[in-house]
Amino acid sequence: MMRTHSAGLLLVAIVWLAGPRPASAQMLIWNLPKDDGVWVRFEGAYKQTRARPNSNAGDENLEWRSELTISSVGRETVDGRACRWVEFKSITKPNGLEQKPGPGDSYIYKVLIPEDRVIGKTVDAETIPITYLPIIKGWRKVGEREPQPVTEKALAIYPTITLVTYYPDLKLEGEAEQLQVGGMAVSARLWKGERVLQTSTSRSTNAASLWLSDEVPFGLARFQVTLTQEKKDAGASADEFRRASLTEVEMAVVATGNDSRSEIGQAE
Repeated sequence: MMRTHSAGLLLVAIVWLAGPRPASAQMLIWNLPKDDGVWVRFEGAYKQTRARPNSNAGDENLEWRSELTISSVGRETVDGRACRWVEFKSITKPNGLEQKPGPGDSYIYKVLIPEDRVIGKTVDAETIPITYLPIIKGWRKVGEREPQPVTEKALAIYPTITLVTYYPDLKLEGEAEQLQVGGMAVSARLWKGERVLQTSTSRSTNAASLWLSDEVPFGLARFQVTLTQEKKDAGASADEFRRASLTEVEMAVVATGNDSRSEIGQAE
């Protein structure tokens, strides 16, 4: 079962890389907690439907439980600039089973982010879209493997940490609403966006609903993502795209705390 999940994530990554690559993006960090050590944990469902047009059994439907923890795990000053270590831990495991995930199913990503670049907006003071957050340095750990230094210079959480990506048309929808977060009610506002990447043979549509709240550490209280992968022959028209897979992720904050510790240790 978990081997199938790893193959699903690989499919997502392959299709993403096959098209024009978007700027490395993030939609998870909208604010930084005042105090170091603060963490927030999301839980939810990861579902995937794969088309099997030649199978009498119909489409293949799979479902897993997902957890995502975001933590503030240290401060550092670089060239006079205040920076924060932020750690992301993503785990996907069989639905209803409390067993250790396989090597391909847990990811830890620890990065040092300039604090002044986290402004909680989609555009800066000059109305320039904020498509990414720069990172000074960082580490990545997959499963039980040894941590490896990251080479990218921008925060890159898609597709291994989460399927949330950059949405050029992200817009506010409706009025503020009350959400239950870790046993307490918070005020949140819904934002929606979509990103489409297309080549001559594939089309990937990533649509998201993001509930943002100033009352939640890091700013995101809940999110839903649907990722639709479509295929066609190279010479066929766009009308002939047919769905190959549909991935659905729904996550919400279930707990927060102030005692986080890095699972990678102090980066050098």
